[in-house]
Amino acid sequence: MKNSKVGVIGFGYWGKNQARVFHELGSLSGVYEENHNEIEDHKSKYNFFSSFEELLLNSDGVVICTPADTHFEIASTALENKKDILVEKPIAMSTTEVKKLMEKEKLNKNIIMVGHQLHFHPAIVKLKELLSKNEIGEVEWIYSNRLNMGKIRPYENVLWSFAPHDVSLILDIMNEKIENIEIQASKILNNNIEDTSLTMLNFKNEKKAHIFVSWINPFKEQRFVVVGKKGSLVFSDTEKDEKLKLYSTKILDNGKIDSHSFQNIKLSDKEPLKEQAKYFLESIGSRNISINDSTHSYNVVSVLEECTNKLKVEK
Repeated sequence: MKNSKVGVIGFGYWGKNQARVFHELGSLSGVYEENHNEIEDHKSKYNFFSSFEELLLNSDGVVICTPADTHFEIASTALENKKDILVEKPIAMSTTEVKKLMEKEKLNKNIIMVGHQLHFHPAIVKLKELLSKNEIGEVEWIYSNRLNMGKIRPYENVLWSFAPHDVSLILDIMNEKIENIEIQASKILNNNIEDTSLTMLNFKNEKKAHIFVSWINPFKEQRFVVVGKKGSLVFSDTEKDEKLKLYSTKILDNGKIDSHSFQNIKLSDKEPLKEQAKYFLESIGSRNISINDSTHSYNVVSVLEECTNKLKVEK
């Protein structure tokens, strides 16, 4: 099988990480970055293209790591040039834009993948495995806290910046239709951009999930909790070790719940970003994709868009 080559456009924080993992996998054709200050210290390590057009000519796939409001235009150009694409989340800023990308994907027989990389995190891989084994029983509730001090973005609010990963995971795990969405948000630092939001997703059969995101929180917290009839799974990504815990819901003789009945789940040390890169390369070769594809990513943007519309109505 041909060793596919991908080019990275955008060499900011995530672009540097993406270039690193594809370089380590021997599959980086090069990088295109308009800001020459970003590339000065890396010229000896990577090949840098002089234009996006040059990147397209020398790559089988394109990894898009530019600001979210540029994703649609860049992705469209790549697809029109019959290139497979891996786009950092969110794929685009509206369902209308995503539909147009999906049409181009189908027309040109390309692959769209979106960088919801938590699906490749060893803790999430293990969490899904435990769910498939019915370790905590039927899932009733999921909640996620993604809190930090910064990074504040001028082109997207905290919901679009922080919540896509959690929306993606929740939709995948619940695998049910959302019947109703509720959201509250605050503009504390800037009158034009929400910096804190709490979203409630109501599914069929009274299953629920909530997502709390903020980029003005005094401490960092990334916690994803899945609650079932027999127990709970807690993924704490800010923990150095013991990132995944399995709690059993045990009722004691006095009627209280034994909250100390838990076990730390052993995880592999695989890097999520590199595992995602491997999967993208495999998908280019096999012409098949089932994780974080365009349909799933459309559903994620659909939730974010509905939240945004509800916030506009509340103004």
